[in-house]
Amino acid sequence: MNFAEEYGRRKEEFETYLHILVNGLRAYPESLREAVAYSLQNGGKRLRPILLLEATRMFGGRVDVSAIRFALAVECIHTYSLIHDDLPCMDNDDFRRGQPTCHKKFGEANAVLAGDALLNLAYELILSAIELGDGKDNYIKAGSVLSHAAGGDGLIGGQVCDLAPIRFAQDIDYIYENKTGALIVAAVKAGALLAGAGDKQLQSAEAFGELFGYCFQLRDDLLDQDSDTADKNTYFNVYGKEKTESALREKTEAALQILQTMKNAEFLTELTENFMIRTE
Repeated sequence: MNFAEEYGRRKEEFETYLHILVNGLRAYPESLREAVAYSLQNGGKRLRPILLLEATRMFGGRVDVSAIRFALAVECIHTYSLIHDDLPCMDNDDFRRGQPTCHKKFGEANAVLAGDALLNLAYELILSAIELGDGKDNYIKAGSVLSHAAGGDGLIGGQVCDLAPIRFAQDIDYIYENKTGALIVAAVKAGALLAGAGDKQLQSAEAFGELFGYCFQLRDDLLDQDSDTADKNTYFNVYGKEKTESALREKTEAALQILQTMKNAEFLTELTENFMIRTE
């Protein structure tokens, strides 16, 4: 089985878990349930949950109900962030993945509340996973890692800085490391924690996640260069195409070098190589 087939298999498997989660939201008011379901099931690469589950496998853990709930939680956090990022007061986007954004389809108030519900659902999933999990301490640490990544010193902090004009070149680093990178790092580190990884393994997982997250956004910059992004805070707009391509090559190579020091890293190696040359 080649990488594309294997990634597709894992993505399809996660979609099944996601479908079960959405079907269990019947107690939500109908308008809220529809907005949440629409946003969760509106496509996407499912990269973060796949990273979390692969990190769990790679470090010798089991992909059990608790791990799956953590994976669902990270996708709920990511989806909430996209809903809010698209709002008129933020990026004011009409489309996401070729479909109307949540606020365009369900109204701004319902979109805000759908994002709020998804963030709270993530914490419900994390707490229920901790309750079920074998290694309570590591599961609590994994929940803390995800919670911190979603907060003011993570994803939200990056979003705040992305809304402001760029003053210094290092502002780009902060945005990429937090708005994009924080949740990717947290997914990899949380998966490692669920598997009971040691301190040195956790450090390697975190370092890899930081590089991967930055590279992921650099590749997005290069893919979006012909779209309406001239007024946005991007590495490409600050440094230009040549430096963006150079930074992507250097950071990708550094990420791959970290993986070379890890056992059972074949899938993550292929994922890194493929995602940094992706065309969509």
